[in-house]
Amino acid sequence: MNRRFLFGMVGLGPLALLSAKIPSLDNPLVANLVKRWKQSQTYTLAILDAMPLEQLEFRPSPEQMSFAQHFMHLGFTNNSFIGILIDPKTYPDFDAMMKADFLLERPDPINLFQPDVLVKRSPEVNKTLVANYLNTTFDFVISSLQTLTDNDLSKGLEKEKPWYLAGHTNLDLILRGESHTAHHRAQAITYLRMNDIKPPGYSKLNVF
Repeated sequence: MNRRFLFGMVGLGPLALLSAKIPSLDNPLVANLVKRWKQSQTYTLAILDAMPLEQLEFRPSPEQMSFAQHFMHLGFTNNSFIGILIDPKTYPDFDAMMKADFLLERPDPINLFQPDVLVKRSPEVNKTLVANYLNTTFDFVISSLQTLTDNDLSKGLEKEKPWYLAGHTNLDLILRGESHTAHHRAQAITYLRMNDIKPPGYSKLNVF
């Protein structure tokens, strides 16, 4: 098994999954962050699943990322933001970060910042690969957050990071990851609408 995958799955044993269901009285802020990220995972996967297989790489124009790319991009970003938070090493720039052990293996080397297409496979296989990657990156975030205390949230400001994360505390990294997820998920929802597909209801999947 890939060592990066193993690193990302730390904390996902039966005891960790059981304890994740018990609100933390000692760290209520972290407990709430974990809860919201779990709901974000459920809703994000529901949006991905709503697109028919043949439209997985739909894009409104050649200059835009495809439907699938948005999910690959947000998964990669969550993996990198939270990886930078929990890793004791520092990463002064993007190139250094791309060599980090915390980065989970992607299905293929698709460009996550410019328009690109998935490796030629059946749409069923590609959708499964994208969904698995997305789930694994969310699991990585959630298991990582469960190692934190409320006191940890205000730390990390002075830690060396790539320029686009300068001035971020640990809490900033967590919140920025979630707002970035919402940003790309919303674009994916517009792609569904452009294909006459009603997206899963937001409130219904974000009640608890």
